[in-house]
Amino acid sequence: RIRRARKGRTGVTLWSAAYVISNYIDAQWSSGGSWNDGCALKRWTVLELGSGLGLPSCCASKHGMNIVATDTDEEVLKLLEENLIRNQNGNKLRESISCDQIKDEKQKVIVHSLDWVAAADDPNTEFIQPVFSTLDSLGGADLILLSDVVYGATQPAWEALLTLLNKFRDQRQKLCQSKTDVIERVRFDGSITPVGDPLALLGYTQRRRDMSPRDEAVFFKLLYDAGMEAVLIPPRRIPNGENYMLTTLFELRWIQ
Repeated sequence: RIRRARKGRTGVTLWSAAYVISNYIDAQWSSGGSWNDGCALKRWTVLELGSGLGLPSCCASKHGMNIVATDTDEEVLKLLEENLIRNQNGNKLRESISCDQIKDEKQKVIVHSLDWVAAADDPNTEFIQPVFSTLDSLGGADLILLSDVVYGATQPAWEALLTLLNKFRDQRQKLCQSKTDVIERVRFDGSITPVGDPLALLGYTQRRRDMSPRDEAVFFKLLYDAGMEAVLIPPRRIPNGENYMLTTLFELRWIQ
């Protein structure tokens, strides 16, 4: 149950990648999926960047995962919060829970404002940005979701986004060093993430009016320069993927 705005900017519209990511993660957590081990040994913490209306976060929440959903536009944040409440029992979510109140045994669904450029440029962002504080209390991000965040209007912030991905990875790696029960995550091809690395999914929809092949090449070059590679998830692994032929789902993997 997702509420949309009748008119507005990009963040108040449901784009194809939101459906593709939601269908994929729903299948992985459902019975027989590679992320479903038959028992809840540990609740995953899911971080969504540029959430918009938050369909993937809502899907993950339905499976009982901790959610940290982020965006920067106030109108979008209000709709995001409303949609998460609609899909989870609870009250006001944004900034509603102090970090020392978070307990592992209860699901947490939290909305934060996050400006990629401001957060990436601040040398103290890991200490003052609420998103990092929340993730620290939840053991770091196990899964990072990026749904149609790569397009023409976001190009000035691509490097900042990739910087933040590395910061979130660094945070989880540090948190995992003090644990003896770290459960690594299964990739789509059956391999296991290196210790401390989160899983990261990027849903990308081709928009030839907005993104030229050269623009796409620029992003993937920046991704590589930031120490990551985009590995294509075969469309056959995505339920109803044939309905979204222009959308590609990638698993982002750190190569260094």
